[in-house]
Amino acid sequence: MKPVMITVGQALRDTAARFPFRPALTHTTRGVNLSYAELLAESKSVMRGLMALGIGNGDRVAVFAPNIPEWVVSMVAVMDIGAVLVPVDPGAEEETLFHVLNRAECRAVVASAGVRGQMDRLMAVRDRVSSLEHVIVTGEPTHAGMTAWQELAALGERIPRGAAAEAARRVAPEHPAAIMFTSGTTDLPKGVLLDHLGLVNKSLCATGRQGICHEDRLCLFFPLSHMFGNTCIALAGFLAGAHLVMPGETFDPDAVHMAVEREGCTAVYGTPGMFSALIDRPGFDPSWWRTLTKGIVGGAPCPMDLMKRLVEDLGIRYLTVGYGITEASSWVTMTMPDDPLPLRTGTVGRALPCSEVRIVDPAGGGPLPAGARGELCTRGFLMKEYWRMPAATAAAGDPEGWYHTGDLAEMDEAGYVRITGRIKDVILKNGIEIHPVEVEEVIHELPGVSRAQVFGLTDPAGGTEVAAWVVPVQGSGITAADIEIHVRARIEESLRPSQYRTVKEFPTTASVKVQKRKLAEMARKIHNGI
Repeated sequence: MKPVMITVGQALRDTAARFPFRPALTHTTRGVNLSYAELLAESKSVMRGLMALGIGNGDRVAVFAPNIPEWVVSMVAVMDIGAVLVPVDPGAEEETLFHVLNRAECRAVVASAGVRGQMDRLMAVRDRVSSLEHVIVTGEPTHAGMTAWQELAALGERIPRGAAAEAARRVAPEHPAAIMFTSGTTDLPKGVLLDHLGLVNKSLCATGRQGICHEDRLCLFFPLSHMFGNTCIALAGFLAGAHLVMPGETFDPDAVHMAVEREGCTAVYGTPGMFSALIDRPGFDPSWWRTLTKGIVGGAPCPMDLMKRLVEDLGIRYLTVGYGITEASSWVTMTMPDDPLPLRTGTVGRALPCSEVRIVDPAGGGPLPAGARGELCTRGFLMKEYWRMPAATAAAGDPEGWYHTGDLAEMDEAGYVRITGRIKDVILKNGIEIHPVEVEEVIHELPGVSRAQVFGLTDPAGGTEVAAWVVPVQGSGITAADIEIHVRARIEESLRPSQYRTVKEFPTTASVKVQKRKLAEMARKIHNGI
């Protein structure tokens, strides 16, 4: 594929030129409706405001807020003046917030006064981050030294309009656009430095495969602080000229249903857990989703039963499944909208036109033949580096430019990839390798299972135990004993879990990835009677 050599700002200006009066962004609970011309005007105003504060090329600007219109406007404005966007989970604890702002050496942060406790956490770390000069707040400022969002626009009036345009012209596609921090399930998050080239081209390839166009209305409830929200939905949607519909500041199933029905959304995006929470909600009416035909399930394998319900029962017939990672500027593989259901549940599709994938021996690094299990590697529009971590950057790739994902996978002759787990998640018990995903797939065959997680933990004697925790479909009445009986009939004894438990929810990261390490800690405490 020949790269499209434009920046994020150029891409949005191109879209606004084509569709100036088409709706770009609707926030249903805030009552905000912006056309593409209005969105571009708002971003230019914020650009000049940032310039008035002395923010310019290469400076890092964090956005520490939930899903609000100002988040999207800030993203466009920051990138368009050549500064570097740093998304921060609005629920981040004090030490994580400090780590992100300090590691990225942020000069400014855009925050929301409407999130309970957020300002207190931010003020607690402000003086510890030596680089932090400006706190821009949406809503009423709560502490001295803050700059109100409305004041930012007024400050921008000092900057000639031509100065902002000139700043945008100096930004090149290869320049840094964002530092997105990994979810940090095992250690402190690492900052992934990404450029405009990767974000734009991956977004164009993804919307091309999904069939997203300017007539689509994308329901955006995934956190904007995560790449799935800010790049895979928001940025990708803007590049296609689509209409983004934000149901609220956080994930609220009732608000999502209302937004989908009232705005006539045509595409929906989320993890399997999110989709389950939406359609398993008491009182859910399938007619609310009658306009939905497209979207993506990502972040975790999608059980066949859930995919069937979404595609066949609810009519989202072109729903795709994708695999993406921050280090690869978002999506790597994706199914086709018309792939048969087994491919949309058993695989994560084929490489996008802008990506290469291969499976290698985790020990030796050599490529493996079709059907063999090994580590998934990818190449094409990768990160520039782990921010200020040269050793980690070097360890992540190889001399041929392949990024080693740490995910175990198989690829068939047609190029369809099946993820079989994380290398770190493989359980070694009595010399036998147990792959959690394979056991989870068996558990999902049992009616009444919404989500399943299989993980290892150390028993008091120092050995390894295997546990299976399940979130049942509400009202199904399924018990741990039911699950154990089902597993016994289908899996040989050496691979079976020894502990079973039903729970209401799993601990997750901000990007809704299940934290198996926390599950193991919880299981260990229960086992020890703590």
